[in-house]
Amino acid sequence: MFVQLATAVVMSLGLFIFVLVTGNVLRRVVGELVNGRISVSMLFEIIGLICVSVVPYAMPLGMLTGVLLILGRMSSSNEILAMKAAGMNLWRIVSPIFFIAFIGVCVSAYINCFWAPSATNKYRTILKSTFRDSPTKLIVPGTLFTEFPGYSIYAESREGDELKNFWIWELDKASRPIRTTHAEKATIRFVEAESIDDEDSLCIELANAVTEERSRKHPEKIVDDHLKFSNIERAPKISIPLGEILNKDVVSKKKRKLRWFTLPELFELREEGWRCDPKTATPEELFTERVQIQFQMQNYLTSAVACFSLAILGIPLGIRVSRSETFVNIGIALALALTFYMLTTFISWLEDHPSLRPDILVWIPNILYQVVGFILLRKAAKN
Repeated sequence: MFVQLATAVVMSLGLFIFVLVTGNVLRRVVGELVNGRISVSMLFEIIGLICVSVVPYAMPLGMLTGVLLILGRMSSSNEILAMKAAGMNLWRIVSPIFFIAFIGVCVSAYINCFWAPSATNKYRTILKSTFRDSPTKLIVPGTLFTEFPGYSIYAESREGDELKNFWIWELDKASRPIRTTHAEKATIRFVEAESIDDEDSLCIELANAVTEERSRKHPEKIVDDHLKFSNIERAPKISIPLGEILNKDVVSKKKRKLRWFTLPELFELREEGWRCDPKTATPEELFTERVQIQFQMQNYLTSAVACFSLAILGIPLGIRVSRSETFVNIGIALALALTFYMLTTFISWLEDHPSLRPDILVWIPNILYQVVGFILLRKAAKN
């Protein structure tokens, strides 16, 4: 049973990883490949990193599906009944499941806390590194480009390294345009920082440009005195710093989401501060931030323990359902996992209410599934 269960878990895990990776690749990467922003070799590297980053979601699903598949087949063929008739109790029969579930928890916890955040960061860095090799290809003709903070860019077409009918809007903090520039042609090149204190940047060179500049205090009001136009054959170069985009500067730590930090980094954030300065922040701000950081730390662990919780609930359900059909068991697994993740999502909505302690409540789905699973398993063992 151990070998059969391990095989079923690995195959189910591979299935869900394939599904999750395919969705991410189609949504984020294929467009980059078609537009020439990444190479084929880079594509395979990104796929490998995405595989690691989706393991925290696929591992519990694979564990539950494997348990339902094996127990459903054994129950439908009366193998479990035969084992009981031979003097084996149910706890002994399902002991390999407990062992594999424990292994799954350990492996998942390590991946969740270390590999998955690192893979996500490396994946993002690879995509951003295309700024160096082919900055002009960042702009997809006919599509509004908004990845640069404070700017929106549009180009009608591209010929080689030149963008035709080029538009760039400089935005204020409220995303209102304060300067609009239109050029017949534009080229973008990467400028490497000359010193450690400087930032890498992109330099946009414009030809035959027209610029409209509005009041920075009241950009929504169209007043003649506040509008300035210039028409020059060769417009001044526009420089866009890439420090925040490439996650190289100190500020990037505040811009990064908590799920992009490894567990040791989260411990450092809890002591040194994430978006709040411990020396100047109020006690309420520090408490709120600490609860958010602890919530992410607990989320890593609860996601790993979900392998055990779903497996425990899957044992009595696999025996009672007694179905050998693969698709039926996969459907049951998806329904149980979806319910589990919905409960986790509901609790995550409380992240902005630290007084309710979402970092503690996040354990409720695991506790609920384990309690129900052990109750059902105990009843099944008495029959």
